Amino acid sequence: MSRLSYTQAKRFIFSREFFGMKLGLENILEYLEELGNPERKFKSVHIAGTNGKGSTAAMIASIFRAQGYKTGLYTSPHLVDFRERIQIDGKKITERAVVSFITAQKKELQKRKLTFFELVTALALDYFAKEKIDVAVIETGLGGRLDATNVLSPNLTITTDIDFDHTEILGRTVRKISREKAGIIKSGTPHLAGLLPTEAVKIIAEICREKDSPFYELNRNDLKLNVNQMSVGFAENGYRFADIRPALYGPHQLSNTALVLKAASIFRNNGLYVSKKAIIDGIVNTDWPGRFQILTALGRPTIVLDVAHNTGGIRAFAESFKIRFPNRRGRFLCGFVQKKNHQSIFDTLNKIAEEFALAPLRTKRTAEPKELAKVIDFREKPVKCFGSLGAGLSYLTKKADFDDIICVVGSHYLVGEFLEKFGAKWPGRQENRTKSFKRRLHRRPRPKIRPKY
Repeated sequence: MSRLSYTQAKRFIFSREFFGMKLGLENILEYLEELGNPERKFKSVHIAGTNGKGSTAAMIASIFRAQGYKTGLYTSPHLVDFRERIQIDGKKITERAVVSFITAQKKELQKRKLTFFELVTALALDYFAKEKIDVAVIETGLGGRLDATNVLSPNLTITTDIDFDHTEILGRTVRKISREKAGIIKSGTPHLAGLLPTEAVKIIAEICREKDSPFYELNRNDLKLNVNQMSVGFAENGYRFADIRPALYGPHQLSNTALVLKAASIFRNNGLYVSKKAIIDGIVNTDWPGRFQILTALGRPTIVLDVAHNTGGIRAFAESFKIRFPNRRGRFLCGFVQKKNHQSIFDTLNKIAEEFALAPLRTKRTAEPKELAKVIDFREKPVKCFGSLGAGLSYLTKKADFDDIICVVGSHYLVGEFLEKFGAKWPGRQENRTKSFKRRLHRRPRPKIRPKY
């Protein structure tokens, strides 16, 4: 078979979107067996949750890297480059690796009806195995129980958050959503729950008992969140951290950080030792764009980018905005996919917004701006619809003063398009990190004792 180009390989991968979204593990399990079960060849941490799972995964991966483990990270969706989804030690999967996999597997894949996400998951697991990583941090795509990533035999599973999103698939109650997310819990494997609703905790604890899985819960008494300093302290059984200031901004990120610290305490007794120094270095050096990412430039309005795209995420964004910009209002450029609780989203944004510009997303799933404008009550705030993100941004920047705040908020598609088109051109810098957060991670030696599988 002739070798494909990267463009051809990527086109083949995205052609699998034709098969839509299909929940269930039968197809991917069969295919992974064909590949030699790569998912069994490294240690892993598996993370589910409505919000916060990407940030939590990024921080945990950063900690493992700081310790010297060769670390895989699998997340979705991407912002700009498809290869962002699959990383080893902070570096995206190479185009060469993508091409090699698709070229070698194309005939076999043409026989199978793997979805886009199933194929990308298989690609990630195979890449991690071939590169002989020590540990992978894997984020679920949707739900947990029937998600394609739920083929792992992880060292730890985590539920970050339970809220209402994708309710047409996961259910319309906390109970149903919790059971779907808790589907990643494995027999005998420790499970860690974040600051969840009481009903969700009860369900997860019950499933852990059924599966004889050690259950850990982030306890508010074990942590101290200081939203003024944006720092977190954590203490449990002699395991203490004081005033860690994570690279990621916002009260919700403090909670995510506390969850990561709790996870680190579990790792120490679970075959994945991490030192206190590695934990701190990893947290303060985590790079995760599009999460309350602030760009500033002399003489130009401040830009805030955030991929908040459901009610819970928007609430967290609004809380962060009020703390970072007290008594201020922003000019909002928004774009969302369909089947979201759009009214609830804009009800929350209305409290911090001066005006709205609505733009379409580069996907068939986009909620059309004019349709949104017809059905949403914007509480008499000015609203304009545009045919593109660029047009909306141009309108807001031309009328904004240098000390105004423009918020690009919504889908990953929206923020990704901004970073792709304007990220390099915008003469700004990410402003919300202190100098101590800008230290580059240096390469540490590998642990003398490699993990055994």
